[in-house]
Amino acid sequence: MRYLLMLLLAAFIFLSPSACAQGTVIVIIDGLGSSYLQGQPATYASGMPIDAIDMRSFDAADAYYQLKVPVPATEYGHAVIVTGYSNISPEEITYYHATIFDALHDDGYLALGILENGDSREMLGELDIAVREKNHSIYSPDFQFIKNGHGVSSNIGRMMQGYPGLSKIKAGKDPYEPYIRYNSWALGFARDTVDYMYESEQGADYVLIVNAGGLDSAGQNLGYDGYSAVLEGMDQDLMALIETCRRSGTILLITADHGMSFPDSTSRGSHANTMAASRNESLLAPLFFYSNITTNGGGTYGQECLAPTLLSLLDEPNTLSMSDGTPIPVKEKPTLFLMSEWPMNVSITGNDLSINAEVNGTYRASDLEKGDYLIQYDRKQENVHLDHDMTVELRKDGQDTQALPPWMAYGPVTVISVVGIAISLKLVWARR
Repeated sequence: MRYLLMLLLAAFIFLSPSACAQGTVIVIIDGLGSSYLQGQPATYASGMPIDAIDMRSFDAADAYYQLKVPVPATEYGHAVIVTGYSNISPEEITYYHATIFDALHDDGYLALGILENGDSREMLGELDIAVREKNHSIYSPDFQFIKNGHGVSSNIGRMMQGYPGLSKIKAGKDPYEPYIRYNSWALGFARDTVDYMYESEQGADYVLIVNAGGLDSAGQNLGYDGYSAVLEGMDQDLMALIETCRRSGTILLITADHGMSFPDSTSRGSHANTMAASRNESLLAPLFFYSNITTNGGGTYGQECLAPTLLSLLDEPNTLSMSDGTPIPVKEKPTLFLMSEWPMNVSITGNDLSINAEVNGTYRASDLEKGDYLIQYDRKQENVHLDHDMTVELRKDGQDTQALPPWMAYGPVTVISVVGIAISLKLVWARR
């Protein structure tokens, strides 16, 4: 609440239109540990090595990173992914401007969800439209349609509400098929949603979050043999989604909420108990990018870095109120955001570039070469090294230098009535 008055006074945000407005899909494969993928070392808890799994869909990625998960649990992993905050609790998703959905709503994006897991009440409340599998059951799924957004096209709602679900089944001769079927439904629904948005809703920018829940269940019920078989069974559906996203120019990210550990080759897996929670097999998740604006990279980052990285890919400022993550340098040419409370003449020089601009609110300088830049304003100058998107706050001489939260994109001061303040206070407290 300490910044509430500043929030009320900063009533307008001025940004040049994003150059990357489009569809974006985040697929969370529940329980997918990067340790089991080709080129990564994995062992059972007993110490015996595990053969890696080779996936054509993962080999097709434009960039690949590992994410270190703060807490290897489903609800926590989803909360970190959407807020960029490593110490988040699932209930804090509802805090003011905490999620990528809040940040992208500022620029007109719709927030859509297809969730077999990770469908907490708080997560569902952040989405304009969602379809969830509320039983979390491989054999007896039950689907629920949820609509929160009032500005959503009725056609999108009808398409998602009318999408065919899965029938109840009994266990058969193939123990892996029900889990593969469960994943296939989520991935096929995602593919058809991307295709629908591209063909029928080209004016709508959106972010779609998908949870495919079958792999986590397979690991916990069937052991590593079932885990690997079910993951390999996703390859064809993942390739179909990748091809649809490429055809439509949609950015696709594939990741996981957490990994999975196995005591030995005959035992069931786990990720949250005392034995499993501290192992890399549970703590390391993959992050695959499918986008022609990403660069080939590598390395391990915190899971909290995913949210600001997504905003970076969309050329959107990091306005997340709680995030402690930094963008992974996946873009060849990063963006510099300048923020000021009042009009200020600014020059940016470096790398054979010279820009003069008036900054009043938030100013976006896109497609910059990586390197060193000099920012000059109000008889001040600041040197910055740019290798990923960065936000610089411009302050006048004598101005209080107390750090403000990243979501505070300044605009001109406007007069707000006592009634308006009271309403705003009520809304903020209601969300908390």
